[in-house]
Amino acid sequence: MEKISRQKMSAHFILMGCAVILALVASLVAYSIPSVYATPGSGHHTLPGQVAPALKSYKLEQATNKGNQLQLSISLNLRNRDALTALIAAQNDPTSPSYHHYLTPQQFTATFGPTQATVDSVVSYLKSQGLNVTSVASNNLLINASGSVATAEQAFGVTLNNYVQGGRTVYAPASAPTVPDTLGSAILYIGGLDNLATYHHAAITRQSKQTASTHPVYTPAELRTAYDVNSLASNGGTGAGQTTALFELDGYNPSDIATYLSQYNLGPAKYSNVLVDGATNTPGSGAVEVELDMEVAAALAPDATQKIYIGPNSVTGVNDTYNQIVTDDQAKVTSISWGTCEAVSGDSELITLDNIFAQGAAQGQAFFAAAGDSGAYDCSSGLSIGPPSLAVDSPADDPNVVGVGGTTLNLGTDGTYGSESVWSNTSNGEGGGGGISAYFTRPAYQTGTNLTNLNREVPDVSADADPATGYSLYCTLNDPICTGGWSSVGGTSAAAPLWAGIATDLNEYLANQGKAVLGSASARLYSLYNTAQTYSAYHDITTGNNLYYSATAGYDTASGMGTPDAWNIARDLANATTGGGNSGPTQLLKNGTFDSGSTSWTESSSGEYEIVNATNPHAGGNSADLCGYATCNDSIYQTVTLPATTKKVVLSYWANLSTQQTANRCVDYLYARLRTSRGAIIATPKTLCNTNAKGWTQYTFDVTSALARYAGKSIEVDFSGTNNATGTTDFFVDDVALNVTQS
Repeated sequence: MEKISRQKMSAHFILMGCAVILALVASLVAYSIPSVYATPGSGHHTLPGQVAPALKSYKLEQATNKGNQLQLSISLNLRNRDALTALIAAQNDPTSPSYHHYLTPQQFTATFGPTQATVDSVVSYLKSQGLNVTSVASNNLLINASGSVATAEQAFGVTLNNYVQGGRTVYAPASAPTVPDTLGSAILYIGGLDNLATYHHAAITRQSKQTASTHPVYTPAELRTAYDVNSLASNGGTGAGQTTALFELDGYNPSDIATYLSQYNLGPAKYSNVLVDGATNTPGSGAVEVELDMEVAAALAPDATQKIYIGPNSVTGVNDTYNQIVTDDQAKVTSISWGTCEAVSGDSELITLDNIFAQGAAQGQAFFAAAGDSGAYDCSSGLSIGPPSLAVDSPADDPNVVGVGGTTLNLGTDGTYGSESVWSNTSNGEGGGGGISAYFTRPAYQTGTNLTNLNREVPDVSADADPATGYSLYCTLNDPICTGGWSSVGGTSAAAPLWAGIATDLNEYLANQGKAVLGSASARLYSLYNTAQTYSAYHDITTGNNLYYSATAGYDTASGMGTPDAWNIARDLANATTGGGNSGPTQLLKNGTFDSGSTSWTESSSGEYEIVNATNPHAGGNSADLCGYATCNDSIYQTVTLPATTKKVVLSYWANLSTQQTANRCVDYLYARLRTSRGAIIATPKTLCNTNAKGWTQYTFDVTSALARYAGKSIEVDFSGTNNATGTTDFFVDDVALNVTQS
């Protein structure tokens, strides 16, 4: 009988659960955003950081038509922002009890999201001013509203004007917006009052028409060989059981993707769409970007599932699409090839995006963003805002995002890695993005040789982006690039999905090794740079420039730390110790997070259900879900071999019980057991039942004495659940570890 994948209809209690994280947060909260019901004033509060710096280069033309309709994105301040920053740092600190204990979206909202009272007050005000409130994000961070220019001007005390520069006409407020004093601490940003920031994909330059098998186009096989992905793949790093999100602002042609996958034997299509704010999968002027992202990500992680998040190209659409990726929390790696010059966003929009990315980081999500294709002069990328000036791209500038720069890749005569230099082309002003953020300070993780600037430095890493050493692309869109179907293209918009694909492979490999996955990625990637490693994680790029900054030994703002050697990165990360150096404990269980599905585990369900699913994970995308139906008898176990030199063994796991039983006695049971390789019970460290129903709770047991006789032998770690004939209880188990210290 085929196993059934299901969402069971029992009640799921969503509590904070992660006690160690809550304790940390409580100890770190130095302040919180005051309630909007704090002592009201009689005046209005001016919202800072609303006017984009780039506006000063535009010429005033005339007042904006009062009848024009606006789509507004009102972002609210997070609570306990300093505590959130400290929590993310602790989650990336191997010596911290919070290391890799990530939040769920529900936990994040309960601790850091705006309160419901705050949301209600803002919504009430917007409606009182005649604006139509269309949605409130599930994390309470964004409120969408619509209305006419005249209505918005009245609500926020502004006058909108049209401005022109270099043939481009935009609208923007003449001054910063205001809100009542009672809302001043709640509202961060009124997005949509201007349209300066139009997100563009990194420029793609078409070379002479190519077939799928001739140079200068690089095929998936050549890219995997150059960046040492084949060795990673042969050791269980192809993206299986992983999900990669692609942030997109346009649609694509599915038949193009099918042709690409077939040409390069990458297996069947494994993607689905998530449409945001009414967007449709209708290919437009940016569809080439979407297809490039999908094809490159599949080339590097062929067994991963892709979720294509498509939103409108507007401030509201951009914010909502990023927020959807974070609140869904289905993908632990996201590729971003769309961006805009930092100077056209305005500080408050940068903070809005940073809040969204910070939630993703706290949930263990990594974001890889193209650093742009205008070298060190990002604002010159088709925006026409005046003479070229040094600038970086958003969101690659964000400290919770990995910025990806560009190189020129040359293969050796045998097709393996040859050499690289920073990509730039002075004749057309193209090159890999990089430089110094004008807004963000340098994050604590960004340390090591050459990292001395007080502000955030970009990029973090790089990969091939030169159109002269381009990527194979198949497209049949209404775009000159797609003439003839097969083309060779470049840009950091190809380098970003390449890194995202490798990161996806790394997560699968690390999970299967029972090791900590990348999480938000930045801290772990920099740890490979600023501490000695067994293997060389990066190709250090020491030649070339990005039209201003030159490459040098070590980190530089032209190529970052360098380009990837995927297999070396995997081995370095797997060899990293946590919480006590080389003599610390070793995690024996593989895929203890269940993020790779049931890989390494054996399932048994009397109801023929799939036990590992996404119904209610503690962290990541999956958990083990036992029972939840009458007369169940479910079990999931893994066999491991204890080292002969075992000195200490500690079993830990998180459990969440959700019950529909009304009886005030134990009738449904969850057993945590240690068994011999033949299934005989050695010990039962913990038995839980329906009367213990509560949110996620961690259980830890020193089982050294119970396993003393089994050093050098194989044992089973087993979780079994039973329900009686009336009523049901779900037993969720996640983040299982069997840590062994050796003598």
